[in-house]
Order: sequence, then C-alpha cells, then structure tokens
Amino acid sequence: MPDIDLNSLSQSVLWGTFLITILLAIILQKTRFCTMGAITDIMIMGEWTRMRQWLMAIGVAVIGMAFMSSSGMIDPAKSIYTGSRLAWLSTIVGSVMFGFGMVLASGCGSKTLVRMGSGSLKAFVVFVVLGLSSYMTLKGIFGVLRVNTTDTVFITLTTTQDLPSILSASLGLSKATLQLLLGLIVGGALMIFALSKKNFWTFNNLLAGFGVGLAILGIWWVSGVLGYVAEDPNTLEEVFLTTNSGRMESLTYVAPYAYVLEWLTFYSDSSRKVTLGIASVGGLIVGSTIYALVTKTFQWESFRDAEDTGNHIIGAILMGVGGVTAMGCTIGQGLTGISTLAISSFIAIIGYGVGAVLAMKYLTWRMLPPPCEPVLASNHSNYQSTTGGCGMPLPIACHTDQFGTLGQISPHDVAEIARQGYKSIINNRPDGEGGPDQPSNAEVEMAAKALGLQYAYLPVVSGQITLEQAQEMSRLLEEMPTPILAFCRSGARSTNLFMLAQQV
Repeated sequence: MPDIDLNSLSQSVLWGTFLITILLAIILQKTRFCTMGAITDIMIMGEWTRMRQWLMAIGVAVIGMAFMSSSGMIDPAKSIYTGSRLAWLSTIVGSVMFGFGMVLASGCGSKTLVRMGSGSLKAFVVFVVLGLSSYMTLKGIFGVLRVNTTDTVFITLTTTQDLPSILSASLGLSKATLQLLLGLIVGGALMIFALSKKNFWTFNNLLAGFGVGLAILGIWWVSGVLGYVAEDPNTLEEVFLTTNSGRMESLTYVAPYAYVLEWLTFYSDSSRKVTLGIASVGGLIVGSTIYALVTKTFQWESFRDAEDTGNHIIGAILMGVGGVTAMGCTIGQGLTGISTLAISSFIAIIGYGVGAVLAMKYLTWRMLPPPCEPVLASNHSNYQSTTGGCGMPLPIACHTDQFGTLGQISPHDVAEIARQGYKSIINNRPDGEGGPDQPSNAEVEMAAKALGLQYAYLPVVSGQITLEQAQEMSRLLEEMPTPILAFCRSGARSTNLFMLAQQV
C-alpha cells in the first residue's frame, strides 16, 4: 500500500473547498440567488424567477449526485443526512424555526455571509449570534433541551433513509439503479419546471441554477473522493479528511458558524484544525468581498432602528437553534441533503417554506402599525383624500422613525407632511388610477418641490410589483433625505415595496 500524505491531502481538500466557495459567492452575488428572496418574491410580487433558480439548482444537484453515486464514485449512505434514524419532529420544529428566523434576519446562513462580505454590519451581528446559538445547540444548554425533547421522537428504519435504499427491497431493483432512476425523475422534473418559462432563459438565471448545483456537487467530490482515505494509516479505518462529522460532507451554513467561532476562540490550541465547513465560510466571505469591491457595490450597512436590531438578533437565534435541530439550513438540507434524496431533507424543505411564510405574515402585520399621533392637515383642499386633505388628521403609518406611508394625498397635504419633519416623498400610485378626481403626480410634485422636499415618482400597479421596482425603491430609500414618506391609494403598495426593499 503506497504511503499517504494525509496532511497534504487535507490541504488539498481545504483549498479546493475554499476556491469553490469563492466562485459560489460570486455567483450568489451576481445572480441574487436567495431562498428567502425566492419566497418573498412569490408572496408579494407573484414572481417565480428566483424560486425557479433554486429549484433548478436542486435539480442539478440531484441529477449529479445520482450519476456520482450510481457509478460508485461516492456513497450517499456515508453522508450525515442518510442515517437510519429519522428524527422527524426535530426536522419539522427546527426547519420551521429556521425559516421564520431567516426572514427576520434578512437571509439564510449563506446569504448572511454574502451580505457580510459586502459591508453589512447587520449581517456581522447575525453571524456572531447565529454562531453562538448554533454552538449552544450543538454542545450547550440548547443542546440539552434538544436532546431531551424533540430528539426523543424518531423512527428507526431498517435501511438508511434515502429513497433508493428504502425502495430497493420492495421493488426488487438495485440501489444503484434506483439512485440513477429516481435522480433523473426528481431532478429532471425540477429542471423542466424551472426551464418551462422562456423568460427564465437568461444568463444570470442559468448561471444561478447550474452554478449553485455544481458547487454542491463539487464539494461532494472534494469531500467524498479527494478527501476519502479507505484506510487511515493511524487507525486502519476509512476516513473523510477535514470534516467535522467524520463523514462525507458538502455545503451547509449553520454548524460551520459555530466551528468558525470555536476555531477563532481557541486558535492557539494546536489541536484545533481548520475544517471543510470553516473553509467554506471563509470562501463565501472572501468571494463576496471580491465581487463587491470589483463591482463597486461594497457599502457599509447598519440597523435602521431598535426593532430592526431585535428582529435580526431573534432571527439569528432561531436560525442557529433551528438549523442544528433540523440538521441543516436551506443550503444544507435544502440543496446538499436533498441531493441524497433523504426523507428528512424533503420534510425540512417544507418546514423552511412554512416558517418563512409565517414570518412574512408577521412582518406584514408589523408593517401596518397604528397611525402616528395625528395633527391637523391643511384645510384648503376640496379633494376628499384618505389622508385628511379636507381638514381631517393625517393617519401616517410610521414603520420606522425614518419611513412612513399614507394613502393618496393632495397637493395641500404636502405642507403638513413637511411640518411633521418629512424631507422626501415617494409617489407609488399611477396617474389616473382613481379617475379624474385623483390629484396628478405633477401637482403633488410641484407642491413638494415648492417647499424644498425631494420627490420621486415610482408608480406601481396594484398586485403587480416587479423586482425592478423593488430595487428602485431600495435605491431611493438609501439616497433620498430622511425621513421619507411614501404614498399610494391606501398605503399597502408602499408598505410592500418597503418590505421588498429590505431584501433586494
């Protein structure tokens, strides 16, 4: 048996992981690939483009894994996702928690690293809190709670929990054949759905689907082939080099946060080694920073207010606890795990969606607060506006101390808006939508500029918000003097735009 240089081989695994994740970060930045964004796009805009990116990435990963495993290159049974113990309650509870948390924290684990590399101080806080909470769920107080509650409810299967193993005995087909057949069916169906819309066929969308899926497969190869040693000279047992679990791994971004903090904390301890998960975290941060600097999009970002801070901290805790409990994040279980066709991954992916939808409904409720303390508006308007242009109070909904929304305003309302301290106005209602009695954009703009207020016209058709409009709203919120007031017919479109602007 030839001598094996384990140290050199370990370095190859780490550098391979680091380089692949640098490229992955660039793809995520360029294409805006985001699980949370995919869900919010559907809920608010009815837009499926980013969800198609995500489903296509799953399809690529599933098909690729099917070929790799059926050919004997790697064995999914040696991964962390396909054990015979199906902890279904932990998966459900953890995935719902994670899904809820990622919306509060403005992104999942991978998105947090990408945003951190682009200058987001909010993402840095999420990184630290998520890392601490995941560590506490792995080895600390939350871990004791997890082990004694949800982890006690499970099903022990007679085979590993991947679908090919489960169906092999009952169908009388070999596991390798079923792995290939099911992979082609499941992965092919997802790719067909993603590519069924011709307007999806753009460079960025295809890059997102193929790029993210291939990155998952690339790390599977690095861990399961390059880093696999059939017989460790020291233990005479098989080993997967540099993995924290001791098993074959690919990308996931919850537990590796904890490993990064642990490695940094005990850096002087020579027994602490850089692992595949730590290298993947570093690769995403470095790749994101490179992209942001090259494209000149690097920008420091801080919290809007106390509620924004609280949402991100609570969201990070939910992701840390939930991600470990569910054995992975939307990348870990949603892409890496599901590529093995593990039952728990299918359960988790539903849980992430349920949690995200619940969080969106919660934020929508929070975005519709009681009106600010009313003051009397101008009493010179004949137009019966919803904001009180005929002398009724202005019911401004104060979402933050820097942003509020209103229903349709009249030119005479502008003076009262200025008196309340607003420096900018954004009009989100198309001209003529309410008939001839609706004040025109030009009339309101003239009144605003006469009082020195900045003004922007970003008309949105009800129920048809586009991604480009959300991006433009984000730009306006960043560039216009604050406080900013936005209005439409009832304030709902402006509120939805404000929510979407936080995610683009």
